[in-house]
Order: sequence, then structure tokens, then C-alpha cells
Amino acid sequence: MKCKNIKRSFIGKTLFMILVLVALSALISGVSDFFVIRRMEVEIKKKESCRIKRAFPALLHLCDEKIGNMLNSFGMWDDMVWNVKFKNVGWIKKMFEDDSMVTSQFDSYGIYDFKGCRIYVKNPIFSEKELLKIFHFIKENFKKGQPGKPAIFFYTSKNNIYHVGILPLCWNDGSVASYGFIYFAHEINSRTLRMYGQILSIRVKAVPGVKILKTDKLVYTFPMRNIDNKIVGMFGFYEDTLVINIFKHMNRLFILIVVVIFVIYVGAFSFVANSINDAMKKTFGSITSSLKRLSEGDFNAIEELDEFCKRDDELGNLAKNIQKIARQLSVNLSTDPLTGVYNRLYFSKKFEEEIERTKRTGRNLSFIIFDLDDFKKINDTYGHIAGDLVLKNFARSVLTAIRSIDIFARIGGEEFGLILPETDLKTAVQIAERIKKRLNGVYVPEIDKKVKITFSAGIAGYRDGDNMDSIFHRADVALYRAKQKGKNRIEVEE
Repeated sequence: MKCKNIKRSFIGKTLFMILVLVALSALISGVSDFFVIRRMEVEIKKKESCRIKRAFPALLHLCDEKIGNMLNSFGMWDDMVWNVKFKNVGWIKKMFEDDSMVTSQFDSYGIYDFKGCRIYVKNPIFSEKELLKIFHFIKENFKKGQPGKPAIFFYTSKNNIYHVGILPLCWNDGSVASYGFIYFAHEINSRTLRMYGQILSIRVKAVPGVKILKTDKLVYTFPMRNIDNKIVGMFGFYEDTLVINIFKHMNRLFILIVVVIFVIYVGAFSFVANSINDAMKKTFGSITSSLKRLSEGDFNAIEELDEFCKRDDELGNLAKNIQKIARQLSVNLSTDPLTGVYNRLYFSKKFEEEIERTKRTGRNLSFIIFDLDDFKKINDTYGHIAGDLVLKNFARSVLTAIRSIDIFARIGGEEFGLILPETDLKTAVQIAERIKKRLNGVYVPEIDKKVKITFSAGIAGYRDGDNMDSIFHRADVALYRAKQKGKNRIEVEE
């Protein structure tokens, strides 16, 4: 009997030791994996910082282009120089206020002559001190008869932040005619920051001065510089982004999984725990790899998770959700939500690609810029619902008239662009005419009325040494000529 008791005691102690060792192995494995996830979270935050560091300057560059294009349209114009010289305020005011692109996109704009006198200004923002600084800058950096180009900077006034562009008045050939200047400015307000945040998938904050609250959620800061290249404000980007939040939820989920595994290990199923551990490491490794490539702009990388999406468990659900989110992010970054056609970001990228392809192949490349006539009047008369229907109808009409290789995008409020690879100017005109014939009026149920749609268009083709800005500028000049000649016209670059 005593031997049997000793035997039972030995077996009991042995089983107890086995359970303790199994439990400790489960705990050590769980803790190690927990810190692996924490490390992945830190790495993803670093990648987010690198992504914003690359993406936000590119987004600001598009905003600079919008201001620069408007300055070139108004500031490089013989008629504007002469009307400023003779202080023809009525003509100048009409040029600004009749242009819906100006009134809808800019909060302040106007012209000062070379003596610093205000000729016409809508919502003045510059102090006398700032005006002196601007005139000093113009005299230091521009010479009469030499080429002029826009200067873009940030400016703070009464705790409001503005994105501003100035240009000395120039002749049609782009040479400086006067030290008087024209400017356009839009306020960096909550609506602007929301737009930046939607495009970049991150929360954006803007503050005057160089102080910004440092928190654990701050991913990256970007300085705003004034005309003297001094910092007058800061953009802050905060980490409540989708990717980082996913990893925070993954940590909570993982803690729960570790607890479950620990209980199973106590029941002596160590081999099950090891297999789960290996599967998790493989899944998280693939997710980390895919998210790294996704942060670098490779949206096809997420297809690597197809194998894990087939799993019928929490890891499979996580992989499916990440795939779904990445695909939607790709669509949001490239598509205009109202019309369903491409947006300005995607359009700019494809335009540069087509220019590089044209340089290699030597084939033709044409570009058409469309602007719907009297669109502001349609909005004011019939309401924004009618305006939205007009934009959608125009987009559908164009899509039925172009090829699958053509790139059509909404690049402004009522402004659209069409890239035509392997197409000469004559054919581009024919395509524009075909679109005009297919364009019908739009029936608006709310007013029980049909609204007429017309457009003006400017066409330019690739020339040796061209880049996107130069082609866009020539097409924009042709568009402006079409508007001057009465609208509902198609004009080709001179």
C-alpha cells in the first residue's frame, strides 16, 4: 500500500511539473508575441511618418499649382497691365467676379499697383507692414523685362492662416511689366484640413506659430513658411489612422487569444498552442509585409493575404477586413466621389506617366481641359442638386465618347481634364466636337425643368521638352480664349 501511495505521489508530482512547464512555455510564448506586435506597431508608426513626409508636400504642390495657374491666367495679360495702370476698377472687378473658379476657391484676392495703392481687393488680409515686405521681395527677386513666376507662401492674419500666391503684373509673353502685383489666397480652415485628412487618411491640425502640442499620437509636423522663408505656423499629423488603430485592436485581441491558449496549455495541449503560435506569427508577418508595401503606395500587395482570408477564424476575419479597407482606400484616393471619374491626384500621376511614355515612343499626346459654362449661375438659379446632376451628366457623356485608354478626370469644381494618348490635335478637336454633340440638357425633378449644358474647351499637344505644367498652361490659355470669345467653343493652342 505504501509503494502504491509513493507511486501515485510521484505520478502526481510529475504531471504537476509537466503542467507547470507547459503553462510557463505558453506564457513565455504569449509575452514574446505580444512584444512582437508592439514592435510592429512602432514600425508602422514610423512608416506612417515616412508616408506623410512624402505625400503631404505632393498635396501642397497641387494646391500651389492651382494658385499658380490662376495667377498666370490673370497676371500675365497685357489688358490687365493697362487696366491697372489706368485704374479701371470696374473692368478689373468684372474679370474677378465673373470667374466662378476665383469666387469659389479663394477667400481673398486682388491687385495693388507699384506704389502700394489698392486697385481692387476682395476681403483684404495684408497689413501695411506685410505689403512693404511683399514689395521689397518683388523688387529684390524680379526685374522688369525678365520672366516672372508666382511666389507661393503662407501668411497669418488675426490667427487665421492663408495659403497665398503673388505675381508681379506681366505682359502676355510672361515678362515683368510692373512691380504692382496680383494675389490669390485661400484660408486653411477646418474644411481645408478635413479635405487634407480625407486624402491622406490622417487627422490634420494647423496652428499659427512654431509651438504645437507634443503628444504620443503626433506622427509628423510640417512647417508653414512666409515670404521671408520664416516659419509662421505648423501642420500636425496625428496617429488616429486606420493602420495604427488596427494594430491597437490586434493587441487587445491578442491578449484574449493568449489567455485562451494559456487555459488550453494547462490542459496539456501544448502541441495545439505551438501550431496556433506558428500560424499567428506567419499571419502577422504577412500582414506586416503587406502593410509596409501598402504604405509605400503598392495597393496590389494586399492580395498576398488571400491565403489567410480563407481561414474561418479571427485571423481570417482580420485579413479580410484589412483587404477590404485597403481596396476602399485605393478607390478613395483615385476617384471623385460625385461623378465617379478620376480625381486630380490620380490624373496628375497618369499625366506624368503618359508624358514619359510619349518621350520614349515619340508618339502624339493631346490634352483637353473642359470648363462648364455658367455653372455658378446654374447653382445659384436652380440649386446645388441641379449643379450635381449637371456634373454627373457631363461626366457620363464624356465617358461614352472616349476610348478605354483615355484618362478623364475632374480636376476642379466644374473643370475636367481629358488625356488622349497617341492622339494629334486634329483628332482631339474631333473628339471634343463629338462630346459636344452627345451633351444634352439635364432634367431636374425638383424644379420640373430641363437645364441646358454647354462647355468651353482648350486643347494642347505635347511638344519636345514639355512637362505637365507647360501643357496644362497652354490648354488653360486656349480655354480662357474660348471663354473670351463667347463660351460654348473649342479653342486650340496657338
